[in-house]
Amino acid sequence: MNVPGVPWEQLHSDIPRLKAGGVGAQFWSVFIPGQLSGPAAVQCTLEQIDVVHRMCDKYPETFEMAYTAQQVRDIFKAGRIPSMCGIEGGHQIGGSLRALRMFHMVGARYMTLTHNGGPGWADPAVNLDGSWVKEAPLGGLTDFGVAVVREMNRIGMVVDLSHVHEVTMKKALEVTRAPVMFSHSSSRALCAHPRDVPDEILLKLKENGGVIMIVFLSKFVAGEFWVSGGKVGGERGEARRALQT
Repeated sequence: MNVPGVPWEQLHSDIPRLKAGGVGAQFWSVFIPGQLSGPAAVQCTLEQIDVVHRMCDKYPETFEMAYTAQQVRDIFKAGRIPSMCGIEGGHQIGGSLRALRMFHMVGARYMTLTHNGGPGWADPAVNLDGSWVKEAPLGGLTDFGVAVVREMNRIGMVVDLSHVHEVTMKKALEVTRAPVMFSHSSSRALCAHPRDVPDEILLKLKENGGVIMIVFLSKFVAGEFWVSGGKVGGERGEARRALQT
């Protein structure tokens, strides 16, 4: 669908394509930049969630907010697209379990523990400036981070481990009492980017009963290992060659 004024004049999704694809349910990302924190982050997230509710109100023949698994089934059976919100980074709760609970009440059904830069209580894979995080100074999760995971388990909110450091992946899988997900990740065995998931974690995910959904963003599939002409170069290229042998 061409939309003047939108980058590339094209939307990633629209109602005709959602219907044609038979989409069974939709998580609408309510992402805000990592530079926002505290009350500003909470307010901006609420405004993003409000957009999802207003869209459902504007197109009631197509979308309906869903709050339970049964509602997802019933809404889809009625010919509409069940809609939920996905919080894309733990910084969005402003360090408050109360804010987390309120987001859940208005439709958020998963939260990614970190985006780039992290919330201060969970280690991310990538810094806010895009550089890679080598060590995990928080040990994956602080005590508050553990409390976040357990509260998400309690209220029925899916813990999303895309964007987090490998140490955070391990820690969250140790702490969680419910299946987790990777909402948009790739395989580190194929591309050794820190955002990608090692085989060791994939095996733990299998034990957890969780799910991984693949992202096809080029940097997580081939990324910085590849140079012009499709050849591997540099220090990271050596890592890539080692993976291939």
